[in-house]
Amino acid sequence: MIRRIRWSLSRWAAVMRAVAGVPDYGRYLAHMRAEHPGDRIMSESEFNHTRLGDRYNRVGSRCC
Repeated sequence: MIRRIRWSLSRWAAVMRAVAGVPDYGRYLAHMRAEHPGDRIMSESEFNHTRLGDRYNRVGSRCC
């Protein structure tokens, strides 16, 4: 029962981070290791900088 509650809470937190646009470095690492094992992996600061740049530099991302 406790395991299920922890799992539910962690999934809920992941969804809330995704909705808020918070980059998920752990998920990026898992994806890169599974799908692109020979490619260079960005550091956490590079990853965050790239994701925030992608978020705010695309067309239509400004509110005003």
